[in-house]
Amino acid sequence: MPTVAYPFKKGLYLNITNRCPTACRFCIKRILKWRFERWDFRLRGEPTTAQILAASAAAAGRRSFAEVVFCGYGESTYRLPDLPELCRGLRRQQAGARLRLNTIGLGSLIWGRDIAPELAGLIDAAAVSLNTADPEQWLAIHTPLKPFRARGYESVLGFIRSCVAAGLETTVTAVKLPGTDLPAVRRLASSLGASFRSRPAL
Repeated sequence: MPTVAYPFKKGLYLNITNRCPTACRFCIKRILKWRFERWDFRLRGEPTTAQILAASAAAAGRRSFAEVVFCGYGESTYRLPDLPELCRGLRRQQAGARLRLNTIGLGSLIWGRDIAPELAGLIDAAAVSLNTADPEQWLAIHTPLKPFRARGYESVLGFIRSCVAAGLETTVTAVKLPGTDLPAVRRLASSLGASFRSRPAL
């Protein structure tokens, strides 16, 4: 059965869509054929908000988690209209938990507007997978779909700035890939007002 909610480390993670505007060369859904550990993340269809909340309650059981993370094998901001109901329900289920969005950072380009102010009323933190400080390398690493190529990199930078301005705890992340300049990404993150975290490649 496809996995919608799963506990991992100190968090409860949610896989709410498989839609994604990029085909990142480091993405483990291709390397691991849509699986991770014992879970299968290839959705047969997008779950409803009720199904997501039921899955999160079942996965959590009686446990309390430090955070709930929108992080599956897709870009969760495609489900932006569903996030208000989801976040309200999750805060009832996991009172006191931080709500975090892991994202490729293209949500504002997807929706044609700055979505950071909307997210600020729903979640507490955003982790943006930027991976490089070089626009051309960003294209090579992320291989975005055609509508996201021309303005994708600048849109991600704008999204990071907007998340910071909206008061979200904002982290820029970078996978340790050959040929990437992680110190440059760290400097860029700092210039945007965000913190930085590197991530190991699979």
